[in-house]
Amino acid sequence: MNNFLWGVFPYICIVLFFAVPIIRMVFRPYTWSTRASGLFGRRLLGGASTLFHWGLVLLLAGHLFGLFGGLIGSEHSMSVFFWLGMIGGFMVLVGAILMLWRRMTNPEVIAMSQFEDYAIHFFLIAIVALALFQVLTHKIFGIAYTASAWSASLWTFHPQPELMESASVLTKWHVFLALCFFAYFPFTKLVHFWTFPVNYFVRPYQSMRTQKYRFQRHWEFAFRSDKSWLFYGLCLVAAGWIVAASLLGHPRMAGADTPSLELVNKNSGMIATESGTWLMGYPLYVSQCARCHGMNGEGDGPGMDSPTFASLPRDLVHRGGHKGARYHFISTENGIASDDDLFRTIAFGLDGSGMPGFSDLSNEQILSLVDVLNEFRSEGPESGATLVVGDPPASTPEMLAKGAELWAANCVECHGADGSGGTKQVISWRQTGPESWEEIKPARLDRGEVKAGSSPKDIYTRITLGVPGAYGESNVMFAFPQLTEDERWALVHHVRETILPKGTTNVE
Repeated sequence: MNNFLWGVFPYICIVLFFAVPIIRMVFRPYTWSTRASGLFGRRLLGGASTLFHWGLVLLLAGHLFGLFGGLIGSEHSMSVFFWLGMIGGFMVLVGAILMLWRRMTNPEVIAMSQFEDYAIHFFLIAIVALALFQVLTHKIFGIAYTASAWSASLWTFHPQPELMESASVLTKWHVFLALCFFAYFPFTKLVHFWTFPVNYFVRPYQSMRTQKYRFQRHWEFAFRSDKSWLFYGLCLVAAGWIVAASLLGHPRMAGADTPSLELVNKNSGMIATESGTWLMGYPLYVSQCARCHGMNGEGDGPGMDSPTFASLPRDLVHRGGHKGARYHFISTENGIASDDDLFRTIAFGLDGSGMPGFSDLSNEQILSLVDVLNEFRSEGPESGATLVVGDPPASTPEMLAKGAELWAANCVECHGADGSGGTKQVISWRQTGPESWEEIKPARLDRGEVKAGSSPKDIYTRITLGVPGAYGESNVMFAFPQLTEDERWALVHHVRETILPKGTTNVE
C-alpha cells in the first residue's frame, strides 16, 4: 500500500492534472468558465474572495520556498515557508469557510451551484486545516525536507516512496488529499487558473479579447488566446518540477561542518553520492533526519521541540569528552554505540520517544545514514566489544519469584512496584541551553514504554549495560553487572511476565 500511495498514485494524479486541461480546452472549450455568481451576496463575497485568492498566492509562494529549500537544505527557506504557509493558510481557510457559507445560504447562489462547487471548498478546507493543525499543535516545521525529496524523486522517474514512510499520519493525509485535489482540479471550474488574463495588465485600453481568439481551433503561442496561456502555464509548472528534481541529492546549503557527500559504505562497498539513483548518505540525512536533528546534527532541527516527542532529538555531534553523540541504547561494554546499534535504532526507531523507524529504507540506505552519524562523531571514542547474550533459559516459578525479589531490591525506586513509576520521578537532566534543562523520567513499563525492544535479549542487555546519559559520566539507568547471569534472566522473566502489558511488541 505504501508503494502504491507514494509511488503509483501520484503519477495518476500528475497525468490527470496535465492532460485533462488540454483535452478539455480542445474538445470542450465552452465549459471553460468560472460560472461567476458575483452578482449575489456581494457584501460577504468581497472580503471572502480577497482573503481566499491572496491567501492562495501566499500558499503557492510558501510551498515553492518549502520545495526548493527542502531540497537544497536551507533552514531559512523553511522559516519563510512556515510564515507564508501560516498566514496564507489562515487567509484561505477563513475565505473558503465564508465563501462556502454564502454558497449554502444564499438562494440565488444555491440555484447556480453544482456538486463540484461544494467539493472544491471541502477539499481546500480539509487540506489547509490539517496543515495548520499540525503546525500549530505538533510544531513539525521541517517536514518539507522529507516531502520535497519525495516529490522531486517522482520527476526523476525513480519514485522513492520509502522517503514518505517516516512522515506523520497527518502529513500523509495532507499530501494524499492534496494529490486527490490535483487529480480533481482539471475537471472543475478551477481550470480558469491556467488562463487568468495576465495580458489585461498591458493591453491597450480599447482592446478586447475577442471570441475569435478565445476559442480558435489551432494552437498559437503569442499570448492571445486561452490555449496560449494554458500551454505556457503548464510548461512553467513542469519546468519548475524538473528543476526541483535536478536538485535531488544536492543539499547545497549544507554548512562547512557537515559530512562530505562522498560517503563510502563500509559494509557493502557502495559509494553513496549525490549522483546515485537512490537518495543516500548526507542527502538522505537531510531528507529524513534534519527536520529533528538539524542540518549539522546538533539536535536543533525545525521540529526539535514538537510536543509529540517524549524527548528532544539526540545531539549527534561529538565535542570532546562526553559532550554530544552519546546514545542511550547501546549494546557495547564501553557504552559507545556500535554501527549495529545505530542501524537498529534507525531501522526500528525508539518506541514512545518520537524517533520513528525507517524500516522502508533499504539496508544500503540505512548503512549510508550510519556513515553520516559516524562522520558527526568522528572525533569521539571508538565503540567497544558487543555484549554477548546467550539464549534465555525457560521461565520457572522459582525464577519468577527470584525476579520479583530482585525487582523490589533494585528497580522499585525508579519504576515502582508495578512499573508505573516510583519515588524517583526524575532520574537525569539534559542541558538544552544555557539556562534550559530537559527532565528525563523513568520509563512507564506498565504502559509498555520499552524504547529499544522488549524481547528477552533486549531487556537482558539493558539490565546488564544500563542506559548511558547524554552528558557526563552518569547513566540514565544504572547497569547491574554485579548480578549473576541467572539473576539477570530471572529479572528479565519478571519484567516480561509481570510488569509489561500483554502483547508488548518484541524487536529482535
